[in-house]
Amino acid sequence: MKRILIAWIVCVLVASCDPKDMPTEGITLPDIEFAFTVNPDTSYLKVGDTLTIYAAVSSTLSNGIRLIDGEGELWFGLAKSENIPMTSISDHSIPLNNNDYHLILREGGVKWAPDNTNRIFRLTSFPTGDSIIMHYKFVFLKKGLYQLGGFQSSFYEGSKGKGRWYAYYNVKDPNWHLIQVPGHPVPQPGEQSYNKNFLIAVTE
Repeated sequence: MKRILIAWIVCVLVASCDPKDMPTEGITLPDIEFAFTVNPDTSYLKVGDTLTIYAAVSSTLSNGIRLIDGEGELWFGLAKSENIPMTSISDHSIPLNNNDYHLILREGGVKWAPDNTNRIFRLTSFPTGDSIIMHYKFVFLKKGLYQLGGFQSSFYEGSKGKGRWYAYYNVKDPNWHLIQVPGHPVPQPGEQSYNKNFLIAVTE
């Protein structure tokens, strides 16, 4: 039986399958992986509270090449359930910036879905000095169960070449216990999708 992750995130990420390596992709650089920390690393927040996600890597790659320009991106999405815990596969919606939450950009950027300028589609960033940093704050405006992530790999391109970017949440527990849908098991530790998402319950 497919994990509930698939059923929920499909509604969030448009054409969000992980692009496979093809001969025409022209990958010339080593992969970069972003390990996002979460602050506060908890299961519950209240309306008006802020959740910060942050990741930083060296702009010097494993082969010694230093990135000095260009831009990279990560596929990213948000989903929301009205109920805490989520108990029905049909209980989902797409939360919108300045409606369900307010996004504050500290470093890095975002791309908005072409069909809705308030729906995050990708996270972006570029080399600055010796680092590449992604730093975002989500101020929650409405209660509900929020799922952040659904990280899928995408690409960096610059004058030094092209490479893949990956991401995961560097947390012990991404809070999958907040989903309790009968017949739909959630990802377990060790499975690829387990740390690709972070769930947070926002209460009044």
